Amino acid sequence: MLKPSLLIPLLCLTIAFGRIGNLCAQGNKPAKKQPVSLGQQGRLVYAPDELGNRIPDFSYCGYKAGEQAIPNVAIAIVVPFRKGDATRRIQAAIEYVSSLPLNSDGFRGAVLLEKGVHEVSGSLKIAASGVVLRGSGMGAGGTTILGTGFSRDNLITIGRHSISAENDRQIAAAVSITDRYVPVNASKIHVANATEFKAGDLVQIRRPSTKEWIQKLGTDQFGGGISSLGWKPGQRDLYWDRQITTVSGSELTLDAPLTTALDYAYGGGTIARYTWAGRIAQSGVENLKLESTYDKANPKDEDHRWMAIVLENVQDAWVRQVVFNHFAGSAVIVQETAKRITVEDCQSLEPVSEIGGNDAIRSLFEGNRFFVSVFTLNLATTILRLAIVVPGLMPLCSVRLTCHSASVAVLIAGRRVYCSM
Repeated sequence: MLKPSLLIPLLCLTIAFGRIGNLCAQGNKPAKKQPVSLGQQGRLVYAPDELGNRIPDFSYCGYKAGEQAIPNVAIAIVVPFRKGDATRRIQAAIEYVSSLPLNSDGFRGAVLLEKGVHEVSGSLKIAASGVVLRGSGMGAGGTTILGTGFSRDNLITIGRHSISAENDRQIAAAVSITDRYVPVNASKIHVANATEFKAGDLVQIRRPSTKEWIQKLGTDQFGGGISSLGWKPGQRDLYWDRQITTVSGSELTLDAPLTTALDYAYGGGTIARYTWAGRIAQSGVENLKLESTYDKANPKDEDHRWMAIVLENVQDAWVRQVVFNHFAGSAVIVQETAKRITVEDCQSLEPVSEIGGNDAIRSLFEGNRFFVSVFTLNLATTILRLAIVVPGLMPLCSVRLTCHSASVAVLIAGRRVYCSM
């Protein structure tokens, strides 16, 4: 009979051997394939699944798809500080630069605002390619554009007006993609007749929202059975804005990967050429502070500026080194018609609005349906519920690098419907 003094050590030894046995048994199992791992050279290695899907390549985000740095555009005109409403003077300077010819790099010049608080009762619009609005510093003693009055209008819009620009977009007849399955991150697709396409063509790729796909997601109802809240076929189609780089037989190579798979079982996909004379390029806002007046007696005041900067119908544009103060809505909105946008070294501070429902959601960017490709670097936010919001149908590729926030419940979130990021 074992002595009691030996019983406890023997029991511990038995448990230890049992654990070692379990570890050995687990060691015999094949290691689970990880979607991303660190390679021997210290670089990330992405592994596809059995269908070829892998984590999307985010290096195509932002200005010029990350292939070029944002340039320092030469000054074309200087706007001095004067007391009173500066809307007309600043807009006149923007329109003057907009009338200049594009140089070999695709720029016309920069409008430089001198130091001081420039009051703007209206809205400023950059509607031509190659125009930059630049301040003389984003900190104390620098340049401030102060949106005055009770208007909820955008303070600055980059891009041509939606209606006129949209009317300029001409889309050819769509051609079916013949692949049974195009995985996530694929940049090659096949069509029956590739003679309709050539390198350099701008194309729109569509993934239909079929009944089968909606039912698979379980979004045909949101409690209480089928109702108006549930998604309906055709209401949630996804689109990508791409350019063809090469054509080889029936194969088309795109300039950036797809972020959602095209599955024949759920409707596959189509591709169509387009032209868009109304979309501008290579314009930006930089090195200043944007601020909205508000009723200081009402911390929930909403009768003032909502959106600081809105980008629409524009590509290869940027917002950098900008401080945003007291806006009721968004610091920067990147609409569905914008492409390859960089938001860099910005601060969104002290919003003023209601704090329920859609309010107090400070969107860094918004969009819908199109791959807008946003690169965000060094964003600072304060007193927010949602700092970065991605609403609508967003088959986008977006990067947020070194973003910081204070008093935020959720920093990054998809909102309302479908988002593949």
